[in-house]
Amino acid sequence: MLFPRYDVFISYSRQDTAVVQPFVEELRRRGYTVFFDTQSIVVGDPWKQRLARAVRSSRVCILCWSQHTRDSEFVAFEYSRAEALRRPVLPWLLDSTPLPSMVELQGILQSDPAKAAALFVPHLGLKLSIRRTLQFCLLFLLLLTSALAYWRTHRPPPPWEFTGRVTDSVTNLPIPGVQVAAEDHHFTTYTDSDGRYVFHLPQPKPKYLHLVFAKQGYKGEEPVTIPPDRPFNTDMTPLK
Repeated sequence: MLFPRYDVFISYSRQDTAVVQPFVEELRRRGYTVFFDTQSIVVGDPWKQRLARAVRSSRVCILCWSQHTRDSEFVAFEYSRAEALRRPVLPWLLDSTPLPSMVELQGILQSDPAKAAALFVPHLGLKLSIRRTLQFCLLFLLLLTSALAYWRTHRPPPPWEFTGRVTDSVTNLPIPGVQVAAEDHHFTTYTDSDGRYVFHLPQPKPKYLHLVFAKQGYKGEEPVTIPPDRPFNTDMTPLK
C-alpha cells in the first residue's frame, strides 16, 4: 500500500495538543502537508511501524519539545527515527525543558503558534506541491525530449521530386490536363498550362520509374520505364 508523502512530521505530546493544533493549522494554511497524529495509539497496535513509516514519508520533523514530551516513549522514538533517517529535526520549545543531547539544533522559542510557524518556514524548503509541479515539468521535458529524439531518428526521409513536360507531337505546343500516373497508378498528377507535371514520391528512390500518360483526344501512351535521375519529356499524338 502506498503511504502519503508529507512536508512535515509533527512530533509532540498529546498533552500539548491545544498549543500544537493551531501551529499545525497555520502550516497547512501556508500550503504544507503535515502529518499530525491526533488519534490515541491503542496498546498492542504496531505503533513503531506506523510512526516509522510516517517519519520516512516526511521531509522534516518538527519536535514540539516540552516537559510532557521529555518522558514520552513515542516522541523519543519519533525524533530518534528521524535522526536515523537523516531527516532534519527542528525543535520548537514550548517551555524551558532542556533538549535531548542528540538534538544539536537551537530551538525556536516563539510561543505564539502562528508566529512560530512563520519562523519555521525558511527551514522547511520547497513545499511538496511545488516539488511535484517541478517534477512533473521535468518529466514532461524529458518525455518531450525523448519524443523529439525518437521522431528525428525514425521520421521518414523527405520525398523526392520528379518532373517532366508533355507536348503535342504535331504542333510542339504544351498539352495541359494530361493525366500522368506513376507506379501502377499509385501516384497521379496532371500537367499544368505549360505541359509540366511534378511528382513528390516517397523514399527510397527506385532504380526505374514506371509512367503512363493519358488525355482524351490523344493517343494513349504505352507505359514507359525510365531512370528517375533526370526529367522525362515526351509528346502525345492527337487523334484524327
